[in-house]
Amino acid sequence: MTKKSVADKPLSRRQQEVYDFIADFIDSHGYGPSIREIADAFMFVTSTAFKHVETLINKGYLNHKAGGVRTLSLTEKSGRRIAMVSQAGIMDWIKEKMTTDPSYHAILSQLQANIESGAII
Repeated sequence: MTKKSVADKPLSRRQQEVYDFIADFIDSHGYGPSIREIADAFMFVTSTAFKHVETLINKGYLNHKAGGVRTLSLTEKSGRRIAMVSQAGIMDWIKEKMTTDPSYHAILSQLQANIESGAII
């Protein structure tokens, strides 16, 4: 079966449930769930959760940035628009706040250092 024919098929009941979980997670947390969190939510093994995510990507409902963690996002095909908080967006906000409000400089500098070191994902 080609990717085009996979993309044209409607979501199965379970795929819709997984998609809804991911969309709700993004809506409430501002970032995508991990494969482990998806697996735990449905009592799947991680490979099953991964297959569902891969199918949703192939059908055009999700995007995933290669090599990144928690980078699942919804596509236009899904019809749902959810604002996501990106690490780059947070870094821009920190830089802006440090220049406009020096009273927060120390805490924002620490937050920036933790993000850049990977201590905060």
